[in-house]
Amino acid sequence: MEATEHESTLEHALDLAKANAKQAKLLVDHAKAALARGDVTPERVAQLEELKRAADEDLLRVTHEQ
Repeated sequence: MEATEHESTLEHALDLAKANAKQAKLLVDHAKAALARGDVTPERVAQLEELKRAADEDLLRVTHEQ
C-alpha cells in the first residue's frame, strides 16, 4: 500500500468515525427529549447512550492511529 493510499484510508476512517459520533450524539439528544415527552423508554435512551459510547471510543481509537 502506498503512503498516500494509507493516509487517505486513515482520513476516511477518521471522517466516518467523526460522522458516527456526531450522529450518535444527535440520537441520544433526540431520545432524551422524547423521554421527557414520554415517547420512549429509559431503556431506549440507555441503548443509544451505549451506542454513543462505542462511537466515541471508535473516534478516539481512530484519532490515535492518525
